[in-house]
Amino acid sequence: MSPNDSYQDKEDILSKTSIKEYIDKNWSECKKSGSGYKVLCPFHDDKSPSMHINDEKGLYHCFVCKAGGNLVQFIKEFKNLTYPETLEEISNFFNIKIPKKNYKPIGEIGLDKKMFDFNKKISLYFKRCLSDEQANLKPIKYLKSRGFSSQDIEENSLGFAPDSWDSITKMVQDKKELLNIALSLGLIIKKDGKEDFFDFFRNRIIFPIKNRQGNILGFAGRTIGDDKAKYINSKESEIFSKRKVLYGLGNFNKLNGRKPKYIFIVEGYTDVLMMNHFGLYNVVATMGTALTLEHANEIKKISNKVIICYDSDAAGIDSSFKNIDPLFQFGIEIFTLRLEDGLDPCSYLEKFGMDNFIQRAKKSNLIIDEYINYLKDKLIEKDLSINEVVDNFVSKIRFVQDYIQRDEFINKFSSSFSISKRKIESIIDNEFVKSEISSQKHNSNRLLGPEDIILKVFLEFIDSRDIGIMNKCSKIFNNIFHKEIIDIIKINPEAEASGVIGSIEEDATSSMLSDLVFTPFDIPNDRQLRGKLILDCIKRIELDSIKDLKRLINLRLSKDGELTDKDEKELLNELKDLIDREKQLQ
Repeated sequence: MSPNDSYQDKEDILSKTSIKEYIDKNWSECKKSGSGYKVLCPFHDDKSPSMHINDEKGLYHCFVCKAGGNLVQFIKEFKNLTYPETLEEISNFFNIKIPKKNYKPIGEIGLDKKMFDFNKKISLYFKRCLSDEQANLKPIKYLKSRGFSSQDIEENSLGFAPDSWDSITKMVQDKKELLNIALSLGLIIKKDGKEDFFDFFRNRIIFPIKNRQGNILGFAGRTIGDDKAKYINSKESEIFSKRKVLYGLGNFNKLNGRKPKYIFIVEGYTDVLMMNHFGLYNVVATMGTALTLEHANEIKKISNKVIICYDSDAAGIDSSFKNIDPLFQFGIEIFTLRLEDGLDPCSYLEKFGMDNFIQRAKKSNLIIDEYINYLKDKLIEKDLSINEVVDNFVSKIRFVQDYIQRDEFINKFSSSFSISKRKIESIIDNEFVKSEISSQKHNSNRLLGPEDIILKVFLEFIDSRDIGIMNKCSKIFNNIFHKEIIDIIKINPEAEASGVIGSIEEDATSSMLSDLVFTPFDIPNDRQLRGKLILDCIKRIELDSIKDLKRLINLRLSKDGELTDKDEKELLNELKDLIDREKQLQ
């Protein structure tokens, strides 16, 4: 190939490359396996080849650590390069000329670098404010009362935003570029209808939020005044997204390269810092949001096990159960640690010390055991019917990757509720379509639901992408992930699977999509048969939706004395309409 050949866009560039060839030369030789290849995964401590390569589609996927994507994503992750550097690597390796309009020159300082530098500068300012104990005694007194030493404060770059409306504003108001950066990061806010600005963080202890490389992405501020919001976070920006960032990752370098057996997930910033204070650095907290797929993806890169240590109240228990779905989707084993007397990890460590805490952690319970007991209580209290209990349980274990573990969970559930194991398995079989696993293919235990099957067809067969059918799917799909991918395909209906995956910025989403592509399922080659498969899946989704609506109506009708005659009549009419719709679909 002549280096003068010029390729205009990413998909055109990737069509002229071979992901197998690159991995062969830069990592390890790929071995033939079925219609594809296998190789040791470079993204985790792989003992036997678990990364699968589809050179025809230009994709890779590891079913252990969930790394996956196209050649661009492989190189970025493998060599820790920026996007422009990755394109330069592809250009040099494959002798392809890539027009400079496709990427910025490597030497150019990007906006993210300027944002990191500005955050670092502001962090140093907040640190100086906190160090002025004479002027800011209250925040220092609070941190000391929580058990933090001067060394803790220094090592974690804790700071203080003074009780001022314009301390940062004054720094940038005459410097247009810095003012725009401060606005983008949310450190200053523009007054409505005016050209004046004011500081976002005021009279708050500041916790810098860092990534694993130590760059400051944003800040969290804890009030020491009478503000209604105890904590506030930096606004979303080019470099900071709460759904992607875990507080505490910035201190994982203190593990000195040791891979932890498990990661603690706690609720608050001070919990993370107090555990760090006692030498426990394998701990993270979310930014006031539920755990997301992006968070689970970050955790999976470090460990296959987590111990959730939330408050033992109803809110803490509910929050931990919400984390089951994303963690199970990434094959992570989940344990829970409930501390007595309503203590959080910070308070417990102060009161009982690290040895006691570690002993308690070693006796953590599997979250599925706790969840089964929770469902049992709900059934006894008549908050849930037995059918709803089963549905809730199935909705969780559908994400369990290990079929042996899934079988163990089913055994526990059937024993607890005196329901035969065969009955539970029958419900699961009816709810989800199992992937057929060939001995020549990888060991995937993923259960494909109707939404997964439709998406897999659209990804792998461009001629099945009927715009009318895709629009209907966008309306009836329940999962945000599936809706997002359908919308991406509709924007570029001629894109190959590698192009669709390559257009996704979130690692967790692209990983889930590559997992779907590599999960075997017997899709007909005949276009008409594929169309019938899609329509059958759509019917299944619609019937499931009707079933859910009927369940809700029956639940409301079962509450004696709480409904007026008019309400009861309306509900019965709705139920009749749903039954009629159900009959038409069957």
